[in-house]
Amino acid sequence: MKLHDKFLRMSDLANQPERSARNYVTDSGQKRTVTARPGISGITGFSSKHLYHLIKIGEFPAPIKIGRASLWRVSDINEWLDSHTSSNNKEASS
Repeated sequence: MKLHDKFLRMSDLANQPERSARNYVTDSGQKRTVTARPGISGITGFSSKHLYHLIKIGEFPAPIKIGRASLWRVSDINEWLDSHTSSNNKEASS
């Protein structure tokens, strides 16, 4: 592995749905707030569930496991994006 390789996480690749803020009270009576999170559009435009399905059928690069983390090389994702962009351009021009 080269030290200059860049890696992406699933949160970079997949769409993340919007999450509203939630307030709750703990058993000890403390008030807690889970902050809101806006919806995020990932690089691929797919959900993580769909990306894992594509990995299973061999149509998306498999992750590299480093410890417990699943990471994807930027170069692998760029190649995948380029291959799908070029095939879409050929279909549109036909």
